[in-house]
Amino acid sequence: MKLPMRWLLASAALLVTVHLVPGISFARSPAWVLAAALALGLLNLLARPLVLLLRVLTLPLSCLTFGLWALILSLFVNILVFYFVGSLGWGFRVESFGAAALGAIVMSVLNTVLTGLFELGRRDRRD
Repeated sequence: MKLPMRWLLASAALLVTVHLVPGISFARSPAWVLAAALALGLLNLLARPLVLLLRVLTLPLSCLTFGLWALILSLFVNILVFYFVGSLGWGFRVESFGAAALGAIVMSVLNTVLTGLFELGRRDRRD
């Protein structure tokens, strides 16, 4: 039950992001945002092993920057995924890399807030 709810929340976050960020617009009807949210989720899932490998390879740099490099690396991969899905034409269009950067940040924040509000990020703890 959590997976469909997460997908709907990601779709809602994407809808709000499209309205808030200039340079991001609907390519088709707003119903296509569901497909775009699904594509974003799947590509982020596929990018996770790449991000993990890059974090391991750049561990000394991450230690020198007190973990800031790992955050920047993850953000950059999210921006690339957002820009790529925007170029597919599935629900929304991204006009520039800057719009993709701002859109990825806004969507991440909104998705985190919505997931926290609906308590989907917490794991059930049984004592």
